[in-house]
Amino acid sequence: MNKQIYLILVLILSIFFSGCAVHKKIEKSGKNLDTPRDHLGFLDVYDPLESLNRRVYRFNTIVDNNLIEPVIRVYKKIIPLFVRDRITNFFSNIDDVLVMGNCLLQAKTEKTGEVAARIMVNSIFGIAGLWDPATNFGLIKYREDFGQTLGFYGVRPGPYIMLPILGPSTLRDSGGKLIDSLSKMYFVNLSNINTSTDLSLSTADSLEFRASFPFSYGDFDSPFEYDIVRVLYMDMRNLMINDGLYLEENKKVNNTEK
Repeated sequence: MNKQIYLILVLILSIFFSGCAVHKKIEKSGKNLDTPRDHLGFLDVYDPLESLNRRVYRFNTIVDNNLIEPVIRVYKKIIPLFVRDRITNFFSNIDDVLVMGNCLLQAKTEKTGEVAARIMVNSIFGIAGLWDPATNFGLIKYREDFGQTLGFYGVRPGPYIMLPILGPSTLRDSGGKLIDSLSKMYFVNLSNINTSTDLSLSTADSLEFRASFPFSYGDFDSPFEYDIVRVLYMDMRNLMINDGLYLEENKKVNNTEK
């Protein structure tokens, strides 16, 4: 998902939490209101592990604020932007191979052809994907993962899961992430990169991805942050699986699945 969509999600978060702040002030004024949760039914998601997930969310907040973000700041100061862009493009090109595979599994022939063209252009003219001329040629960067493929064929998301460090997921998407990660490792190994270099590049790629993500745990001083991140993740996956079409029946499944 591109950075613009993330920014839109953050804007939605900002608007929502502003509303929460107003609600809190009204509560303090002494007016008789129902509990805030009564007004937030749209936030409900199938989350049987909520107690554990909330603890993991707090853990992620501590690690992100006190370890990952300081490391990212140092990384951005030390590594020139030119080098960072080459790393990002290299892994993006490998990711496109996985995207093409998932498009093929979903029988999206037109999109498969577009992604294949993108890989060829970037691999040849972009020198193994270090540059991204395909975008300048109008070849869009798509996002398709194995979790989306499973969802495309009707596999339900299962319970919501907050993964340590990795963040929001579901049982279905966690399995998809595992398959995608193993596949990505396989294609990186085909590039004949030694283990230490592979580890360094993969770490840099992860840091670069996190650096481009505008949301930080705890940015919104609100008791509803966990709830809103959860529902936004589920809605985002709904949109991704259905190529931008929001299906209300999927929303109902997410809320009631057992």
